[in-house]
Amino acid sequence: MTPVKIFHSRPRDEIVERIECLMIEQQLKPGDRLPGERELCEAWNCNRMTFRAAVKRLIAEGRLVNMPSVGNFVAPARLERYLQDLTSFSDFVMLQGRKIENRLVSQGLLPAAARIAEKLQVKESSDIFQLVRLRAVDETPVSLESVMLPCQRFPGIHRYNFERLSLYGVLERKYGVIFCSGEEEISLTYADANEAELLGVQEGEALFYLKGLTWDEQHNPIELIKSVSRVDQIRFAGILQ
Repeated sequence: MTPVKIFHSRPRDEIVERIECLMIEQQLKPGDRLPGERELCEAWNCNRMTFRAAVKRLIAEGRLVNMPSVGNFVAPARLERYLQDLTSFSDFVMLQGRKIENRLVSQGLLPAAARIAEKLQVKESSDIFQLVRLRAVDETPVSLESVMLPCQRFPGIHRYNFERLSLYGVLERKYGVIFCSGEEEISLTYADANEAELLGVQEGEALFYLKGLTWDEQHNPIELIKSVSRVDQIRFAGILQ
């Protein structure tokens, strides 16, 4: 008879589970402070190195935040976005009761490279409007987003102040756009120096990388999107059908 292998969880993982149970049992809310390190280590009979490794993992997952010399606190809930949802970033943030802020990084016209022209169904080197914004939620940088739109379809789009205005709102009200469908692809990337500075993370830190294309009712392309987002501030979900 083949012997059965017994797998034992690592001490760090056991402490992670204990902390998660503690948060549930004590009904800790975002901003609430956890009991002190010494108190929990004594109660759970674990060493501080193991405890700190567990806390570090929960911080990386966006469950806890640490304030040096103060303690560990329950982190604000991460934003949750469904990949099938065509709602604008601003709208889906506000629907979750959070405050959105758009910080304009750059905007302007550029000639369409071959790949971009193919995606947006325009001639190569034709004018493309590019809008780059830092999206902050409750004053915390969350996502750095680049959007490209064909100028021949949206003349004058570059004259709007998108630090103040919703891009989707302008497209719908001023250009009669109806968002109907889209495709998105998500993967992991690592922050370069510029992304790290803007998003408030360490260079080389993991980020969600999303690229997508949206269409109207006639399946005409509207926008080409690329974004990088902090993994501790947002999570993406899908619906199985």
